[in-house]
Amino acid sequence: MLTNEQYELIYEILGRIYAQIQWGKIKTSKNPWDIYNHRVRNASCKPNLNQFISKLCNFFGLQQTSFQTLTAVDRLKEVENAALNTIYKEHIPLCMKGIAYAKELKKLNEINKKNKDQKNLFDLDKKE
Repeated sequence: MLTNEQYELIYEILGRIYAQIQWGKIKTSKNPWDIYNHRVRNASCKPNLNQFISKLCNFFGLQQTSFQTLTAVDRLKEVENAALNTIYKEHIPLCMKGIAYAKELKKLNEINKKNKDQKNLFDLDKKE
């Protein structure tokens, strides 16, 4: 049985990978969430979390993932088999929470980018 913190790590992993996917380049008539759910379940059959991440990234043409994703994977190493079994059995709700995480991450990135742009505009007004 996984702890709440371990579930949160799974949401983070799934969300960070989902956020990297360039859905505009993927030609399909199906719902992206449905595709993601199925591919997560398929990748969860791998024997360890690193292979799970590699397979999932390969499904979507991702050449790498973030260090934050890998850090979250490392924190799940002691419950690796339980995590993979949970992902396999509960892939739909876990993916949906991961997608919600990805959307929040996107909002934060937009806010940070906007704040950075404002700072840059301010810096242009400085005279040296």
